[in-house]
Amino acid sequence: MAMNNLIRPIVIGFMPVAIASFLVTGCQESSAPAPKATIDVTSTYAPSPVTEETTPPIIVVTPTATPVVDESIKHEAQVAGITNVDTSDASSSQVFTSPKPSAKPKVKAEDAYQQEKPTLMGLKLGTPKSTVLERFGKVKKQFLMEDDNIEVYDFNDFSVGFNSKGMLEFVDVHSVDIDPGLHGLRLGQSGQDAIAILGKPDTKSTYVLSYKAQGTLLKIDLDPHDNTIQSIKLFANS
Repeated sequence: MAMNNLIRPIVIGFMPVAIASFLVTGCQESSAPAPKATIDVTSTYAPSPVTEETTPPIIVVTPTATPVVDESIKHEAQVAGITNVDTSDASSSQVFTSPKPSAKPKVKAEDAYQQEKPTLMGLKLGTPKSTVLERFGKVKKQFLMEDDNIEVYDFNDFSVGFNSKGMLEFVDVHSVDIDPGLHGLRLGQSGQDAIAILGKPDTKSTYVLSYKAQGTLLKIDLDPHDNTIQSIKLFANS
């Protein structure tokens, strides 16, 4: 009991000293200035020096002038039937042509129809096949009239027929787009026009006008409704 009474004052006396020491130490630590932040300069980024090897090349783009196409060249080409004009060089007028469609055949004045020399498309009956094909070129269609043994060559605007001997047997014009060589008379004109140009026919009706000359018959078929020419044929008058 005496020992406990002795220890209690010691402990009680020690506690104030400990508390005072703790307060002093804590205040010293809290009042100490915070350490300053440091920067590691060895780790900061520094741009690489620019050298000739690393400098990107400077590309200068010079715009190419668009060639000016002479519109007159285009117009002349179109009139001539040229479909492909090379305009890659504005200083050059060279043109490249595609195959031009064959022009409509024209009948010479001396080969036009006459009573003394009846013709159609400038052709006289009895003309050899080789002469006709040489004059008019490639045909559009060819077939045989078996009943008459006539070989027919169709040139689109007109057709011709040859007998077994290869001689011209008939000429048939069936397009308004071609001049048959009758002094300006064409399909689509009237029967009165035919009479005014060719004279009085040997046969006249609502359907046909016919002219006989030198063993031939020039037959002009008419539309009975408006009296316009529908076809013109020249064949032998049997």
